[in-house]
Amino acid sequence: MTHIVRDYVAYRWIWEYNEKVMFNRLNYNTIYSPYKFHESPETYNFIVCSMFTPTNDKYFHLAERLILSCEKYSLPYAVYKVSNVHTSINLQGTDSPLYTKANFILFNMERFPIKDIFYVDIDMIFLDYPEKIIEIDNSETDFAIYNWLNDIHNEAYMPIVQDKEGRTTFSEFYVYSHSIDYYSNEQLICSGGVQYYKNNPQAKKLLEIWQKVIEENSGVADDECLDFAFNNQSDENIKIRAKWLNKSYLRLPWWPHIKPVILHPAIPVAGGHRVSFPQDKKRKRFYPEKCQRRTVPYYFPVDYLIDTKRQLLLKVDNSTVIDVKKIQQNFWIYEEFL
Repeated sequence: MTHIVRDYVAYRWIWEYNEKVMFNRLNYNTIYSPYKFHESPETYNFIVCSMFTPTNDKYFHLAERLILSCEKYSLPYAVYKVSNVHTSINLQGTDSPLYTKANFILFNMERFPIKDIFYVDIDMIFLDYPEKIIEIDNSETDFAIYNWLNDIHNEAYMPIVQDKEGRTTFSEFYVYSHSIDYYSNEQLICSGGVQYYKNNPQAKKLLEIWQKVIEENSGVADDECLDFAFNNQSDENIKIRAKWLNKSYLRLPWWPHIKPVILHPAIPVAGGHRVSFPQDKKRKRFYPEKCQRRTVPYYFPVDYLIDTKRQLLLKVDNSTVIDVKKIQQNFWIYEEFL
């Protein structure tokens, strides 16, 4: 095993079991302090895993919200408190490689040796039963994640914010924001808020490579490091059996026309002053030359506002509406979770 495994084994668990609680004592040295756990050994082959920094009440609220949503659908979960997270997750975090997502997932593979790991960010909410995850877990899939390159309609529509009774919230109006206009079934550009890993040597190897890439690329977002690890896996003599989750399993606010299974209510914080993944002529984060250019029209025209309340497309010029189109489209917007 690599130094990654040696590091987190050094912080191993000490458990005491009884009928109601999985444990009640933990080695004080551990970096992953248990918050709440519920295991269903006979029902599922996977467990939902998440972590948060207990720095203020907000994160406890997010943890409880995720836990309640897991319990609503009788999903097994393991939620931990951590004193910090790596800078690949948050630029204000620590440089210690112990606190990466890759290391956290590897840790849970050791903690639950007969369980596959479904990692979710702490600010997610299950709003429906995750049938696709059950299907994937019963297959020979090693790894599953949302892949922008495999989604022919990945275009994002940003909500226009408004001040409502003293707080900022989303209005009913959305406008085109961004998209990735490449297509590939073989390559990856991911959003890593949800990630599935089979507890097997292939998935562990991918995680170890991901960890190594993070350590070698200080300041780079972990999603970009995972892209590089996956897209260059042939250099490591592994072949990952991957499946791509659709937008409903990472329903971000910029896809209001998608009914969520797992919701991320808030707009992700931009990278800010993050370092982009280093350019290399031989090894790249992804390979545009191996992709197709997307040719299908955008789901909504980029030069129109979307009125989600009245189901209208509005073309505006100099603050004047010059064209209106009625659309037959449902929208799912959740102000109560903001």
